[in-house]
Amino acid sequence: MDQLSLDNQGFIFLADLEGNIYQYDRNGKFINNFSPARQGSLSQLEAFWTVNIFTFSTDLQEYRILNRFIIPIAENRFPMDLVGLAKMATLGNNNVIWVYDETDLSLKQFDYIRGRIIQNQPLNLILDRSSLEITDIKEYQNLLFLNIRDEGVFVLDNQGNFIKRIKVESDQKIGFWKSNVVYLKDKKINLVNFQSDETEEIEVPIGIEPKAVRINRNNVLFFDSNQVWIYNKSETPLDKF
Repeated sequence: MDQLSLDNQGFIFLADLEGNIYQYDRNGKFINNFSPARQGSLSQLEAFWTVNIFTFSTDLQEYRILNRFIIPIAENRFPMDLVGLAKMATLGNNNVIWVYDETDLSLKQFDYIRGRIIQNQPLNLILDRSSLEITDIKEYQNLLFLNIRDEGVFVLDNQGNFIKRIKVESDQKIGFWKSNVVYLKDKKINLVNFQSDETEEIEVPIGIEPKAVRINRNNVLFFDSNQVWIYNKSETPLDKF
């Protein structure tokens, strides 16, 4: 297992190292799977959007948008005349994909319906003195979150303007629950409120050693590359969030 994402109905989506996607219900029962024609590891798997699932592969320079039945509805490579080397990408609102182009260190909004760039922001100017070693990028609640190695999570508005930096000590994929960035560190679930900057730590259940965590309204999921542990959220300290 390489990637895990949850949708807003509680379904679990997993991706393996070849880019195959597997769908399970909230109790871990297998439902469906999708196998791409061109196989390669996924840099991004996002199922939390209301209607669509988004995937991106840096190796293949391909993005794919699937419906809730994991049937592709849009898939393509970024045009090389518009995006030199897409290092990270995430789905945004209004038929937009946010792309970090490592060629010119820019953050671009790509309209995948019309096939054009509608916004281009030079990240090396916006985030001065940053290494720009971006490990994850996600749009959430009309904000854009960039996790930069050893620097924290940078929050931008939906026009790509810098708002603030959150002290997050993790290079994991960014997880969210309500107004919190969620990640694991030292066997604790860390919740950082990106509005108030308040932090909370909750111990990981005894007997497991997961690498990451995801939360939805029903369950708390811990996982590593081999297995997933599913807990009822109402039976954990996270129920108060």
